Amino acid sequence: MSAFFTAWRRLALADCKVKLESRADFALIVCGMFFTSVSSGASLYLMLGNAGEIAGYNRYELIFMQGFMFLTYVFESSCCNAMYMLESWLKNGNFVRYYLRPIHPLQMLLLERFHPQGLVVAATGLAFMGFALAHLPGVWSLGFVLQLVVLLPLASITLNAINQMAIASCFFFGEYSPVFHTVGKLTDMSRYPFELFPKLARQVFMLLPLAGIVWWPCQVLLRQQPIWQVAPLMLLIASGSVVALMWLWRAGMQRYAGAGG
Repeated sequence: MSAFFTAWRRLALADCKVKLESRADFALIVCGMFFTSVSSGASLYLMLGNAGEIAGYNRYELIFMQGFMFLTYVFESSCCNAMYMLESWLKNGNFVRYYLRPIHPLQMLLLERFHPQGLVVAATGLAFMGFALAHLPGVWSLGFVLQLVVLLPLASITLNAINQMAIASCFFFGEYSPVFHTVGKLTDMSRYPFELFPKLARQVFMLLPLAGIVWWPCQVLLRQQPIWQVAPLMLLIASGSVVALMWLWRAGMQRYAGAGG
């Protein structure tokens, strides 16, 4: 395991150095992430006003949930950028080289490509959360930080596993775009309070399980629900998502090999 992280660190640093040499591209990435992210938060802020609420959540709580969503996406944005190349590698035959390396191909997707846009996503998420917490008296405390440290990685693992399952659908359908964009719309909706949606939609979100991305953690962080009631459930959701991803990946690889790939 230490060899894996050493190799990943060296590749990530080298790849980041290469990308940052093209400062114009990196500046465009920063500007694009900044303006699209701020526009969503500003829309909520201006729409609700000082006294406005949505499903019992004020504008600062909603902005906090937006920021939490950004932070859950940091790992995928930084370290899993190569998963979007899976369809191309399957079609052009380059995926075969993963079979010839002494490491699981799913892990190779993490080693293959690092992107510095994750740094921008992290800064945006922290800015959103910091702004919200400055206007939410009584929320910030040492206990809050400890709960965030426990819940955020579990939410990030769940989001990443769900998205990688959507990408792996190209093993079965030949392309991942329809599935991935549909799943992306659903995961994007999970940044909002589930009380906002009709009962049937909430039940579907619970089963998918999108509740483990933002809604459950924010019940602890914003609504003082005991963490011992939520953390085991989120651990189960994250573990189940990873197990489902590994099962889908193995089934897809068997299908790919069986097709003569």
